[in-house]
Amino acid sequence: MVLSHLHKAIKPLNQLRILEDATVIYRISRAPERRIFYIDVGNLPKLKAEQYLRDMMAKHKNRTIYDANTGEIKDDRKFMTMLEDYWLPRREGGKGTEITTLPAGQNLGEMDDVLYFQKKLYRSLNVPVSRLEPETGFSLGRASEISRDEIKFQKFIGRIRLKFSRIFEAALEKQLILKGIISPDDWPALRRDMKFDYITDNHFSELKEIEIMRERLSTVNDVDPYLGKYFSSSWVKKNILRQTDAEIEDMHAEMMADTEAEQENIDNFGPPQAENGEEGSGFPEAPQD
Repeated sequence: MVLSHLHKAIKPLNQLRILEDATVIYRISRAPERRIFYIDVGNLPKLKAEQYLRDMMAKHKNRTIYDANTGEIKDDRKFMTMLEDYWLPRREGGKGTEITTLPAGQNLGEMDDVLYFQKKLYRSLNVPVSRLEPETGFSLGRASEISRDEIKFQKFIGRIRLKFSRIFEAALEKQLILKGIISPDDWPALRRDMKFDYITDNHFSELKEIEIMRERLSTVNDVDPYLGKYFSSSWVKKNILRQTDAEIEDMHAEMMADTEAEQENIDNFGPPQAENGEEGSGFPEAPQD
């Protein structure tokens, strides 16, 4: 059975969703402060004590208000719910009638458990956590500052693209053969000339190449005093700069072309002269206004 890359994110997603719902319910139920009314019922029998308690509740729940639309005065009854006050009878010999406050939840601002499952979900998606956190901004720095998660994510994207390339090749092969455009024997030769060019989604690969080139040039600068004594130019190009034979030949041809162009420039305009008599740019000065 082939599982999707998002399969491992299903469980953390469901856990995060349940925990968020539970957190919202807890916040709503524990947010308001409730009052506790201890009503002194004295030596009244149980039935009369309960009736007296209900009368006290109704007395405090009713509120007389003025209706500006009709000009009438009416009672606005506030029905008791689980989020409102508690009414408890108290027998003779206790502290008498008392009203206290039941505090609300003290840990309503703690979200560590929700953040834990959120980061767990982010890790299951193979996407770097720094990309998904809104407080973390994107900055183009040196390649040495690239986190390990970014390198891992780039390799993961490369593997996914390779799988999709094979799917595209198989679909294209069937399409061309069934349409009669090519024969099955023509496909191997055609496939060797095919390549898929995916758009780079970030600058990390470019920054990585620049950092590698900077380190190689720094190494060449360190080896330069020993060039011709312990190391040859060919060895430096192949082992430090990692150039192939074809790249070495192309680079040599380009340098020869640059040298010829520079010599032709000198022949046409003369040696470059500066204002103080030293060598300048090699181009004639522009006429002054």
